[in-house]
Amino acid sequence: MYLILNTTKLIEIYITCDDFAKKFQQYQLSQGQVVPQEKMSCSEIMAIVIYYHISGMKCFKYYYQ
Repeated sequence: MYLILNTTKLIEIYITCDDFAKKFQQYQLSQGQVVPQEKMSCSEIMAIVIYYHISGMKCFKYYYQ
């Protein structure tokens, strides 16, 4: 089953997540917390998960592939 997803909406979600992640990272640094380095950014992970829930797909494996 192939589903055509709206890439414009994905970009909007990613930009919103990225703005949030930057502000949250600044907050963590101001509190003296260590921010770990990851292979994928926090905003990328958040955008993938949020868009998965919007897509209506039932299996995350097929959605991610």
